[in-house]
Amino acid sequence: MKKVKIVLTLLVVFLLLSSNSFAASKYSYTTIKFDGRTQKVRTVPVLIDGKSVSSDIPSFIYKDSTLVPVRFVANGLGAEVEWNEKNKTVTVIDKGKEVVLGIESPNVYINGQKQKLPKNTPAPKLVNDSRTMVPIRFISETLGYNVAWDNNKGIVYIKSGDNGKEAEINNISIDTETGNLLKVKISGSSSFKYEKMNLEYPPRLVIDIPNSKLNLKNQGNGDGSGIVNIPVGQDPIKQVSTSQFSVNPNVTRVVIHLTEDIKYNIDQSGDGKNLEISFPTSQVPSTPIVKPVEPVQPSNKFVDIKMENVNGEDAIVIYNSSIPKINNFKMTNPNRMVIDILDSTIDLEKQTNYNYDLGIVKGVRVSQFSSENKIVRAVLDIRDGVNGGNINVKAEGNKIIIMPEKNAWEGIDFSKVDSERKLIISALNDTNYNVNYDSVKKAMEIKVPLENVKLNNGTLNIKDKLVDNIVIGEELGYKKVVVNFKRSVIYNVISKEIDNKISVTFVRNQDVSPSERLIVIDPGHGGSDPGACYGAQEKEVTISISHKLNDRLKALGYNTIMTRYDDSYKGLYERTDIANNNNADIFISIHSNAHNDKSISGLQTLYHPSKSEGDGSSRDLAKMIQEEVLKTTGFQDRCIVERPKLAVLRTSHMPAALIEVGFLSNQGDQALVTNSEFQDKVADGIVKAIERYFEEY
Repeated sequence: MKKVKIVLTLLVVFLLLSSNSFAASKYSYTTIKFDGRTQKVRTVPVLIDGKSVSSDIPSFIYKDSTLVPVRFVANGLGAEVEWNEKNKTVTVIDKGKEVVLGIESPNVYINGQKQKLPKNTPAPKLVNDSRTMVPIRFISETLGYNVAWDNNKGIVYIKSGDNGKEAEINNISIDTETGNLLKVKISGSSSFKYEKMNLEYPPRLVIDIPNSKLNLKNQGNGDGSGIVNIPVGQDPIKQVSTSQFSVNPNVTRVVIHLTEDIKYNIDQSGDGKNLEISFPTSQVPSTPIVKPVEPVQPSNKFVDIKMENVNGEDAIVIYNSSIPKINNFKMTNPNRMVIDILDSTIDLEKQTNYNYDLGIVKGVRVSQFSSENKIVRAVLDIRDGVNGGNINVKAEGNKIIIMPEKNAWEGIDFSKVDSERKLIISALNDTNYNVNYDSVKKAMEIKVPLENVKLNNGTLNIKDKLVDNIVIGEELGYKKVVVNFKRSVIYNVISKEIDNKISVTFVRNQDVSPSERLIVIDPGHGGSDPGACYGAQEKEVTISISHKLNDRLKALGYNTIMTRYDDSYKGLYERTDIANNNNADIFISIHSNAHNDKSISGLQTLYHPSKSEGDGSSRDLAKMIQEEVLKTTGFQDRCIVERPKLAVLRTSHMPAALIEVGFLSNQGDQALVTNSEFQDKVADGIVKAIERYFEEY
């Protein structure tokens, strides 16, 4: 009898241990450094309106609360997030509500009112020495969202507080009467959220309002194109255009066409029904100019501008009649440095272009920017292809000394004639050199002995259809010039074996085999991040389709890499790092969609609007994928869509597209996308699009 009891006891213990092991197995864990030590924490998926939002650091449980990266708050809830490095505080702004939290601080400020975090709610933490984590329940509920915890599944669910109520955008107006501000005002019938993005060439500010319909009762319906244009004609706004950007889901788009890239401020009313975008009508410095009372000093006057040698360095020097007060800032489109000389005037004959060529500066323009406010403006035009670059500006006595960073173009000449590019490296004397081209990496490396060439290290951005950039550096006694191509090339060295002008030409190689191509396939979500969950999990659909696509491409001879091969977690930037570090030809991310309206179904392909159509851009790739998968599957066409904020599209260096294969929230779509034979059709369509893309580009 004793033996039987012992056996039964052991059996009970075994079952308890097995039960605990089984229960624990459904959770995922990760190791994160915080509180001065490395700790193992349980990760937890967070779904917003049925769809997960990915982040490079997963959300995790800490003291019975869920902490999420502050980036999650911006990407998932659509709130504005600001970080103050000096005070170590994070500010979250949404629907007229401002929430300020401090690292490791129990205090929180809501619309300026100091409060304590609720009991058992942890303060924001700094993890991995750089990332800020915040309590998602407190942030979400403060901003008006509903939060629920599913203990069985270990998932946090967040639902929009407005229960999907749709706003009607019923008025857009221009206010020119408020001081030196020009304001665009957008009004809705109910509270609304918005997303903003800045576009260049030409400069535009785009405001997208999800879950809204456009109904400008007093402004007509435009010219029949669906676009309503509101002329402004006062700098910095040319005009404002608005349209019903998409239907199902409904998105209203407002585009503010600008004369230049300029700072602006966005304010939303407390009830969330009104949005106000303010632009300064001139770039007058925001810092007030304090004028002396006694004794009265003579105003400053621009005297001259010269090229001089200052302490052994070449410089551009501006001479003034007295000690200058200056304000300098950078502007883009095109790149330039602006120096405003305050309380100053300039004679008419000196308001001209000065052909001063120094370092990254290719010329200087000087003029009386404002007669009323007495501001003389000097504009330093920066060379084409220079990405960033520093210009040191300092006032010394009655002089302004300008020292631009050395120009990496010195000694390098790059030109394009029709389809041919030509690179010339000027040496100090006749020299030997070595040219090597890697067709897989699509990179050409030219090495020249250091003593025979004078080149400044740096990166020259070309950004045309064939060449991405030229990187100049040093390696073991050699100056190394690396040309990174976007496409495979055929090159020809036209200089002599020993020459003082190293000349190489290259044209696109139109005959490239699949074995010279590299395609990165990105199965969306994975591990602790399931993606959309409606019975089926998005991460399971994406990995299945990705494996089918991978097998087909390999069978055709292509080189491929998958960002994940199993149910593992990968951060957003890890995914594009894989593609960028391996210099992939194209990047394709596989996802499935979801929507609160379960009747919505179909296929959608997303892209980043960084390049123009017709040059093998991301838009061209997305268009082909959408067209070919529609042919093989018969899916409803939900069109291709610009998504400038998606990390995997924004940070990829090559053409990239994200395909949303059906809506898991729709029963019909879910039945299709979880079917193996249907997944075969999706993979076949993507393969046809890839083959077509490489044939054309």
